[in-house]
Amino acid sequence: MIAPLVRLPTNPLIRPSDISFVKASGAFNPGATVDRASDRVVLLVRVFEEATRRSCLGLALSADGQRIDEIWDRPAIARDAPYEDWGAEDARITYLAAEKRYAITYTGYSRDGPQVCLITSDDLLTPTSYKRHGPRIDGENKNCVIFPEKIDGKYVILHRPMPRMVCIKVANLEKRWPADGVTLVGPRPNTWRSSRVGAGAPPIRTEIGWLLPFHGATSIEEGNVYSMGWCVLDLKNPEKVLYVSDTPALTPEAPYEIELNEIPQVDMANFRTGVRVVFPQGLVERGDDLVVYYGAADTTVAAARVNKRELITSLAEAIKLKQGGVPL
Repeated sequence: MIAPLVRLPTNPLIRPSDISFVKASGAFNPGATVDRASDRVVLLVRVFEEATRRSCLGLALSADGQRIDEIWDRPAIARDAPYEDWGAEDARITYLAAEKRYAITYTGYSRDGPQVCLITSDDLLTPTSYKRHGPRIDGENKNCVIFPEKIDGKYVILHRPMPRMVCIKVANLEKRWPADGVTLVGPRPNTWRSSRVGAGAPPIRTEIGWLLPFHGATSIEEGNVYSMGWCVLDLKNPEKVLYVSDTPALTPEAPYEIELNEIPQVDMANFRTGVRVVFPQGLVERGDDLVVYYGAADTTVAAARVNKRELITSLAEAIKLKQGGVPL
């Protein structure tokens, strides 16, 4: 049995009513990392504005990772560029230790559709230091994460050309990235990820491999339910999948993970049994625990924790016994 995630008793960590700079119907899908200067957890939260019906990215801070201490009264990433006219959404944050800088991937939405965009900075808490690099991959794409260190001299990146998770390698983040890569994980009929999958948070290095949460969703006919699973990739060859969850590590069950009323940030026709969503975007180490930060019901920010040693031990045993799901 894989060590279970336990929802924080402080959930939801952030609600739309906590946003002060705009009237929001959603504050969800948080990218997360630890600010190396202050040792605080930084969350870049998608804020859906009721008036414009578009998103920007707000910033929240937590000292212990379980309670929010501060939410900025202004966007950290506003819709300042043409490629994000219709929204800046769903950030992931990677700290590149060797370069002492952060890489933020997010979805820029415009008349060109959703595109993977990149911002880099050496100071997360100073948005004026954010350097926009614009769309990185040709075509519509989402759910992009960058590994925290190079492998064989190249950056390793996961992205999601619908409906699968693809791995690419590039020598330079600032140049355009290839759309084609090695498919790692895809949908599987009659499972919790029957319709599509995507990378959740940037992976962390462990002794068993690169560990990351990912999301899977069922079809609209099956309810379009978003859940989270674990994925482990080989340390030296991340194109090799060692483990994927055969059942969800976290699936919508808590009241704040299920929204039965109509909300403007989604097309309710796509959610026939209500908005049932666990959407992981952040994975942070705090003490002995790993904390997964996720969007709940496309409305709020929530988190769940698991003892890191217990999780790694249980995953190692599952890999040894060749348990888990089928990647493709």
